[in-house]
Amino acid sequence: MRGFLIFVLAAGVAFVYLRQKQNETPPATAKSVAAQPVGVKPTPAPLTPAPRGQASEYNWMKRSLDRARDVTEQSRARTQASQDP
Repeated sequence: MRGFLIFVLAAGVAFVYLRQKQNETPPATAKSVAAQPVGVKPTPAPLTPAPRGQASEYNWMKRSLDRARDVTEQSRARTQASQDP
């Protein structure tokens, strides 16, 4: 009985997986290798970093680093201003 339940669960998981695979949209087909000119390599767009302080709302790591750098700069500026006569 225990073996039958394991079989039913495994079959159910496989069924759900296959159903989802069938419902996926196929990826866009790229040009075939034969259709592309020989010796021409596609050039990827250059990566440009976002301006400082303009990180995406989902990029919490970059926002944290930007905030840490801002606080460090403020601290240095405050220290230097207090040391000037």
